[in-house]
Amino acid sequence: MHVGHIIIIGAMKAGTTTLHNLLSQHSQITMSHVNGYKSMKELDYFLQDRGRSYDRYFRKGPPEGTWTLEASPSYSKNYLENGCAERIAALKKQKKLVYILRDPIDRIDSQMSHNVSRGRTLPEPRALRVYSNTSRYWSHIQRFDAAGLSDSLLLLDFDDLCQDPVGTARKVQEFVGLGLEDPADVRVHNSRRTAGRVLTEEQERSYWARVRPDVRALAVSGRFPAAQKWLDTWSAKFGRSSPRRRSPE
Repeated sequence: MHVGHIIIIGAMKAGTTTLHNLLSQHSQITMSHVNGYKSMKELDYFLQDRGRSYDRYFRKGPPEGTWTLEASPSYSKNYLENGCAERIAALKKQKKLVYILRDPIDRIDSQMSHNVSRGRTLPEPRALRVYSNTSRYWSHIQRFDAAGLSDSLLLLDFDDLCQDPVGTARKVQEFVGLGLEDPADVRVHNSRRTAGRVLTEEQERSYWARVRPDVRALAVSGRFPAAQKWLDTWSAKFGRSSPRRRSPE
């Protein structure tokens, strides 16, 4: 019987494909098999109620002593919120969730760049809502906390993944309780982008105004130190002072 499930819940354009590849090389991790495709990254299984058992997406059931792995960034998008966290919490096996957080404005720029390179654009009012909601990390964390998953959630820094992919993979392995194995393939995936920055300064200002309260709440929580750096950086550019950090108890 398999041990449990590792689920990378996002964020979009924050290295989920790279981390999925790093972890998939571990001997205690098994990949999905859907319609003949092995190692399908994004199952999006928990976005709606499904009649088929989650384990069925891993061929004839995951092998003895292994953990299943998927990476579905849609699990951390507010506009898709429909009981996703509660469905994950209802899994009977152990659950280990991983959430990669990236500078919220850089993440938006990367997502927009990705869409522009493929000829896809959103009208500005909708773009402002969709892109900023995906960067409101604290609101997503609260959803999973409310479902009783706070102790099962590991927050990772995108910059750490870029600078030390092997060390980041080992951090996840330790969190899950796996034996430590260094991945052989450490390539960065989906790194192509259009030349230069896509967001104008005015767009950056608009997006920052939307995500700043969320970043501030994350910084005050003390659960993700890099949030304070983001707050300091963007507040210095567009005004407003940073909050006082929560004192350790």
